[in-house]
Amino acid sequence: MPSDALLSDLRSIVANDLPARLPGTVAFIIGANPSKGARSPKLWNAAFETLGIDGEMFPLDVNKVDLTAVLEVLEADQRVVGAAVAAPYKADFAQLLTGRLSAAAHHCGSINLMSREVSRSSGAVRFDGLERFTGSNTDGIAAVESLREVRHGFADAPILVLGCGGTGRAVIASLLNEVAPANLTVAIRSAHHQEWLDSFGIASCSTTLAGIDLSQLRVLINCTTIGWGSEADKSPLNEVQLASLHPDCTVFDVIYQPDPTLLLQRAKACGLHALSGSRMNLMQAVIAFVTANRGADAQRVAAAMQQAAA
Repeated sequence: MPSDALLSDLRSIVANDLPARLPGTVAFIIGANPSKGARSPKLWNAAFETLGIDGEMFPLDVNKVDLTAVLEVLEADQRVVGAAVAAPYKADFAQLLTGRLSAAAHHCGSINLMSREVSRSSGAVRFDGLERFTGSNTDGIAAVESLREVRHGFADAPILVLGCGGTGRAVIASLLNEVAPANLTVAIRSAHHQEWLDSFGIASCSTTLAGIDLSQLRVLINCTTIGWGSEADKSPLNEVQLASLHPDCTVFDVIYQPDPTLLLQRAKACGLHALSGSRMNLMQAVIAFVTANRGADAQRVAAAMQQAAA
C-alpha cells in the first residue's frame, strides 16, 4: 500500500509517530511538544467517536522554522478540518494567517485554532466546499467563563494578569468585554508589550511585582509558561508574595498540566481560592471542535469530552 501523501509530507518536516494511513476526517494539534501530554487529542477523539465521525486528532511537534511548510501541507489536504495551536506558536500562526483572522484573534494577535471557511448545508457535518484556513481564538472566552463559574462579580475586582504573550492577550481581550481597564494590571517581562497595553489604557508592572499592593487583588491569573514543561518545578510567585495576597483572592493558573501547578499548590497552602486551567482547556476544546466541525452537537461534544477528561 503506497504511503499517504499528507503523512509523507509531514514526516519530511517533523519527527512524529504517525500512522501509515489516516481516517476520513483529520485534525492536529501543533506546538513545540504536544506529543508529550497535550489533552486535545484525547478530547477531540472522544467527540469524533461519540458523533460517529471517522476522524482523529494527532499531535505534531514542530520547529518554528517549519511552521509555514506545515501550514501549507495541512491546508492543501481536504481531510484536515483544522488544527489546534499550542504554545509557543499562537502568535506565529496568527501572523501567517494575517487577513484571515476572526475579530477576537485580530484583536489579541494570537490564535489557538485554524479551521476552514466552508459552505455547508444546515446541520451537516460533511464539507460541501473547501476554503483556506482562518484563525480564531477560544482561549480567552473559555478563561473568562471558567473564572465566572467560581468567582461571581469578578468584573468589579482588582485583577492582575501575569504575562502578555499569546494566551495572555487572549485572556486580557476577553476580560475587557466585562472589566474596566482601570481594574486590570499586567505583569510583563518585555517592553514591546507596552504599546499593546497602552492602546487599551491598561497599566503594567514588572514581573517582580515591585510596587504592586498584592493585598488589594481579588483575582490573579497566570498566563505565563512558568509552571509548565521544563519549568514545571517553578512558580511565578514565591511563598512570601502569595502570603501577601488578600485571603479572598482567587489564583487562576491557565496551565492544566500539571494540575495543580506549583503556584496552585502554594496558593492552596495559603488558604487561597485556586483554579486550574483544566476547565478552561475543556471549554475551549468544545468551542474549537464545534467551530471546526460545524453541525456537531455542542452538548454531545461537551459530554463526550467531559467523560474523556475524567
